[in-house]
Amino acid sequence: MTPNLEDLYSILHNWALKKEPRTYGDLSRAYQERTGVWFEPHGNWDKPLGELNNRLAKMGAPALSALVILQGANEPGGGFWGCAPNVPRRPANEMERIEKWNSILKDVRAYPWPEHLPV
Repeated sequence: MTPNLEDLYSILHNWALKKEPRTYGDLSRAYQERTGVWFEPHGNWDKPLGELNNRLAKMGAPALSALVILQGANEPGGGFWGCAPNVPRRPANEMERIEKWNSILKDVRAYPWPEHLPV
């Protein structure tokens, strides 16, 4: 079983409106609240978040999963980088990586997200 993209989008859409990143643990809890299904925070989100980013890239939208960060690291996990056309490969330099992530976050915060995931 994998997370449903429409439910995942709805959660991240709400986070985008609040304009603040949240952890993978927060995502697991929010998903369980919404669907009743629990997914462990570690290792279960990379594939569906990448699928969501690929779907969003096809419509010219930024990578919404930039809002999901590692607890204690305050940045996305390694699976985020290069997962879709709207996410570059992971910059080796920490400063460049943070700058690029902040640029994506800026785009996510400014994007006019539709209420439902477009087909």
